[in-house]
Amino acid sequence: MYDVIVVGAGPAGSLAAKKCAEQGLGVLLLEKSALPRDKVCSGMVMGVMAQELVRQEFGEIPYESLTNPSHLAGFLLYVPETEPQVLEYRMPFAWRRDLDFWMTQQARQAGADIRDGVKVVSVEPESGHCVVRLGQETIESRFVIGADGANSTIRRSIHPELNITYRTAYRECYSGELALDRNYFHWFAPLSRTSPRFSLCHKGEFFLLGGALKQLRSEANKILGSYGFSGRERPIWKDGCISGAGVNLKGGLYSGAFIPARDNILLVGDAALLQMPVSWDGIGMALKSSLHAVESIVDALATGRDVGEIYLPRFASLLDILKDLDLLGARIEEAGKQGRKALAAAWADGIKAALSIA
Repeated sequence: MYDVIVVGAGPAGSLAAKKCAEQGLGVLLLEKSALPRDKVCSGMVMGVMAQELVRQEFGEIPYESLTNPSHLAGFLLYVPETEPQVLEYRMPFAWRRDLDFWMTQQARQAGADIRDGVKVVSVEPESGHCVVRLGQETIESRFVIGADGANSTIRRSIHPELNITYRTAYRECYSGELALDRNYFHWFAPLSRTSPRFSLCHKGEFFLLGGALKQLRSEANKILGSYGFSGRERPIWKDGCISGAGVNLKGGLYSGAFIPARDNILLVGDAALLQMPVSWDGIGMALKSSLHAVESIVDALATGRDVGEIYLPRFASLLDILKDLDLLGARIEEAGKQGRKALAAAWADGIKAALSIA
């Protein structure tokens, strides 16, 4: 019987396990893949919230956990027939495999037990505790934190009725370098609106294309052709991930119809449908919600109160941020009706605003 089982060894899960162990709780961190594991993501530690929480809870990211370049100088935003918008914003840059493993190792050093290569089938509340099923094996705990991403098994366990619409983000890795500044992250909006879009960045000896590549293949090939991409190159590898889970649940998320807690089970990060609109940063919200979950468990143990009743008001403070950013995103698209220059300027201002949220 553990005090807490955390499912998912991304930033949210590693932080939850680390903080629980530091509180003297018996904690087990479960990860379905062998560690260190790959993660489809830009690898940018974006925004004030994410950067401050990483520094506060884990310290400075070691150089060996970063890529080349180790820090990006900012963003370049491309809208057709306009000059690229330059956003100067310094941020750590990494392969998520290395960044996440650095965090997971800190959870281990704090005293968390870690098991990787194990798939959680379900979690069920039972007489004041939780039963986590791993195929034929079961493990029990007083609390469970679901930090297992957009396609969360824990969320399905406590909300089997949800019918969620997913978007898929694709990524392709190529050898070499294009004639685009490798110190910036490049975002392209070829349809003169901010979504769908695609991105390009350089990491070491590679460059990566990401985003809505299936919808925008011809546009991406045409745009990148002027920077040295023929469109005939074969990627070294390609992969993808579920992105934007719960896009049809915004109303339910904001109204309280979707509850990220049941009995002693709490959802955090992407599992709780938390992702910042406009910038689409997930790390900041993941870390913040993880802290709220651990604080709620500690309070529940000290007071005997229901952990969900403690967690939900704290979770609601994060929803207020998402609502404001959703409104900002709508204003950006509305600006686009006035022309491409207006869209480009509003997009740049919107990302600046999203990055500044602490």
